[in-house]
Amino acid sequence: MRFIPQHLGVVVLLAAVALACNTPTAPTGDAQTESEQAAGGEQEDLFAEVFAELEGLEGQERTDKLQELASEEGALNVYTSNTDLAEFAEAFTDTYDIDVSVYRAPANTVLQRLLQEAEAGFAGADLYDSNAEELATAHTEGLLREYEGPASEGLVEVADQEGWVGSRLNVFTVSWNTDVIDEPPTSYQDLADERFSGQMMMEPRAFEWYMALSAYFTEEEGMSQEEVDQMFSDMASNSVLVEGNTTHAQFLGAGEYGLSTSVYNHLVDELTDSGAPVTREPPVEPIVVRPNGIGLLNTAQNPASAVLLFEWLLTEGQELLADEFRVPAREELQSEELADLNTIDVDVDQLVEEGTDWEERYEEVLRGSQGTIEEEE
Repeated sequence: MRFIPQHLGVVVLLAAVALACNTPTAPTGDAQTESEQAAGGEQEDLFAEVFAELEGLEGQERTDKLQELASEEGALNVYTSNTDLAEFAEAFTDTYDIDVSVYRAPANTVLQRLLQEAEAGFAGADLYDSNAEELATAHTEGLLREYEGPASEGLVEVADQEGWVGSRLNVFTVSWNTDVIDEPPTSYQDLADERFSGQMMMEPRAFEWYMALSAYFTEEEGMSQEEVDQMFSDMASNSVLVEGNTTHAQFLGAGEYGLSTSVYNHLVDELTDSGAPVTREPPVEPIVVRPNGIGLLNTAQNPASAVLLFEWLLTEGQELLADEFRVPAREELQSEELADLNTIDVDVDQLVEEGTDWEERYEEVLRGSQGTIEEEE
């Protein structure tokens, strides 16, 4: 079943403006002509020659060959929703002397831009870095090219996805400001308690979080879906809907709201490390984990550079993720903080097949919220 997230429709205009005003280095000459013609015919596999050149090479010899091939190309173009990727790209450039142009926007906006460019036959990006939902959609739309190489070895199982590879894990955590919340929650059922009314935030786009928890509570705890929906509706009645995990973290740190039901762990850990009175412990379990990752775009005009950055993000770049409090997909670099916790993975296949239904259902259970604060572009 083809799944394009329903909420993407609201960002078409924003993506069009971004395309007009913030287009990265575009292919030129014959390469651009080929890209424009691709929409009307079969797409040439621009990575085939690169992977053929790398066949049989391993370790530093493979990296050296990739760097040699990449040095013959133009600047590398990356589209991402990852707030850290621009900084990582600078480290990559320092190492390999390959310039990287990074376009960053909210995940749904970036995907809409890619879809619009594909429709127009324009090759604006070589590498795509985003969330599972958007990457899976890009794959079903035929935008991604399967990676061929050793860099995906040694990653956690959930990193192995069709068309793309997980480079990091987003961990959804219930978190709170200890100056605001005197009696923190101990369970999801606790979040429905009226003592949190007006102090709590929910992310209105986190339907995959709701989907994963629905599966847990119905399959593991014996609740009916109606009971689960009532629990989430009661949570919503206590909450303001706030778009964007970064905004959740900012509000928590400032004490404007006392509690978030699903903010990313690395944003909370950054606040805690800086001395802010914010915590996610003791944890409210189960904790939902979703892979985010990277995909090679099949219209890439700089395929060798794209593969070089792709492999770097899955190897040396993994340590940078850990430094930024993120959870790397490379198993040997994961901290022990998840080891003793009850975690559940977002089912990416279910997300692709049933995503629209779960998105609509989540919108329904949130209808009784106390209002919405939209994310700023």
